[in-house]
Parts: sequence; C-alpha cells; structure tokens
Amino acid sequence: MTTYDEYQDRQRLVGRYRRVINKYGSDPKEAMIEASQEVFGDFGDPGLPHRYAGVYFIASGPYIKIGQALDPYKRMQPFHGANPHGLELLHVIAVDSEPERRQREKELHRRFNRLLLPRQREWFEGDPELTGFIASKCARECYPSST
Repeated sequence: MTTYDEYQDRQRLVGRYRRVINKYGSDPKEAMIEASQEVFGDFGDPGLPHRYAGVYFIASGPYIKIGQALDPYKRMQPFHGANPHGLELLHVIAVDSEPERRQREKELHRRFNRLLLPRQREWFEGDPELTGFIASKCARECYPSST
C-alpha cells in the first residue's frame, strides 16, 4: 500500500534518475545501474506496486473509493488536495480494456451498494465486508502462493 505522498516522493526521484542517466556512458544497462545507485542509493528500486490500469480501491480515513483508471495514482491527484484524511491506494485489479474496467467497476458498485455513502457515487463505508474483499483480492493477486 502506497500513500500519495510516497508516490510523489518517488516520482521526484524517478525524474532525477532520468536526468542523471543521461550523463553516463553509451551502455544503457551500465548507465541505468550507475544512475540508480547515485539517485536512489539505499532507497531501493523506484517501482511502485499497482502501477497499471484497472479498478482501484483508495482509502481516505474510514471511507473507500472504488473507481477505474488508466493510472490510479494520477487519478488520485484531483481529490488529494482537498482531502483532510490523506489517501492510500489499497489495491488495483488489473484490467487493461476501458470497457472491461467500467464493467468491473459497476459490478463492484452493485456488490457493495449497501455501503455507498449518501449523495456519493464512488465512496463507500470501510465496512469489514469491503475491506475483507480487498484484502483477499490483494492476497491472491499481489502475493500468489508458490504451491
């Protein structure tokens, strides 16, 4: 799970990495290694979990937003600033096709309709039924068993 602030910090590092990589030699692999060590050092790989299109679950305090986007982190930007609780991307169900993402989003909205907040379209109460669903999806998709 990655907060939006962590995402922004890593985006800054990735931007610096891209600038630094250009000053290294012509061997792209060597340049990537050198730039990575210089920029990231002990911070490790700049990769983020859930960096793909799909249906996302974002937590804000006791509430959870179910939506779909090509880039869930960019989708968080419009409602991040005015949010007093902060935001945390809990999980993304990877779905490349926009029609399929919209369909899956609708299915999830129907499934958890009883938890929908009044006068809201995508924000739900963080009920154990919903959080349990997210945890089980993430457990199966993020950490597949090795058996």
